Amino acid sequence: MGSNAQRVNLLEYLRSKSQVDCDSLDIPLFTELGPFVDCTSNQADSYLELLNPQRAALLKKSAALAREITSDFPGVPFEKLAVEISMISVSLTLVPLITGVIHVMSDPTLVTTQEIFESVKRIHSLTHRLDPAFDINRLCIKVVATWEGLQACRKLSSIGIKTLATTLFTIEQAILAGEAGCIYIAPFLHELKAFFDDSLIRRSYKDDGPILGLCVEAQDYYRRFSYQTRVKAAGGLTVEEVLAIAGVDSLTIAPALLRTLSEADELEETVKDLSLFEKEDSTKAKQIEHLSFVNDEAGFREAFSKANGGQGVTKTQQVIKFCIMFKAFRTLTDKQAIDIFSEYQLKGEALMRDTDLTRIGP
Repeated sequence: MGSNAQRVNLLEYLRSKSQVDCDSLDIPLFTELGPFVDCTSNQADSYLELLNPQRAALLKKSAALAREITSDFPGVPFEKLAVEISMISVSLTLVPLITGVIHVMSDPTLVTTQEIFESVKRIHSLTHRLDPAFDINRLCIKVVATWEGLQACRKLSSIGIKTLATTLFTIEQAILAGEAGCIYIAPFLHELKAFFDDSLIRRSYKDDGPILGLCVEAQDYYRRFSYQTRVKAAGGLTVEEVLAIAGVDSLTIAPALLRTLSEADELEETVKDLSLFEKEDSTKAKQIEHLSFVNDEAGFREAFSKANGGQGVTKTQQVIKFCIMFKAFRTLTDKQAIDIFSEYQLKGEALMRDTDLTRIGP
């Protein structure tokens, strides 16, 4: 190794290769470790942020506004409306600290395409209502990457509403998301329980391995077939994992890993050699032909069910199933898995009911 070999800060190195976003709603983090481009969040992030005493006023205001305007949204329960208002409101507080987009997640408990479509439209209109001066082009709404969710994204794209296909684990979902006009997909590098099941984390949980190759495969597919969809990798657990996908369109990184990256440095040549995007054989090895699922529900479901030995289905169900307290969705298989985002959706709704009942004064 020559004496002129340069060391680089790992967070700054990633910023030189990919768009770096913050997967948090914690304002001090943005000022400490920024700049960031986008701000991503989900029901769990929002719920935990609303428990922060510094967000008490925002919580009460959201509940009060929801009660005031419930009649404008027939059929939408107060608590669901209040959760949407609070999630949007928290995200809007981060706008001055980023240069890009806020990503607000739609209700993961919804089942049908029409329900999801209406929910996302409502989030879009509520955002404008909460802050008419906000550039609505800086809003992207996250939708779970099921058949129904991606068909909703297709309809939403046709009316100019930006979406991100979240909880994505297979190339089949990525292909359909591109056809549906999603501006982003968010491949989860690990199954979601790696982040929320404390007992697993204490045992240094490891699943079958991070799906790093999907990020390369999907990004290559979009480039070769001229899709505008971009890849926003999510759920990295280690420094090695995120360095392995340096060069992906976008990385959204959780607070603890951001801090680790900000405090570490390495030889630039060593870091560069770690990236799959720097290895020509990584992109050539899995190049697939152009496929279409957007008008082929049966074909998509069959391909998705077989992908990675069925792990894509299992991991997606983990995200969307626990929401109704172990009551199975009628459009999914009956495998029992933990739906973490939906659990936090319900926790958020309960928090809003409690806030409404205990609200005193203005």
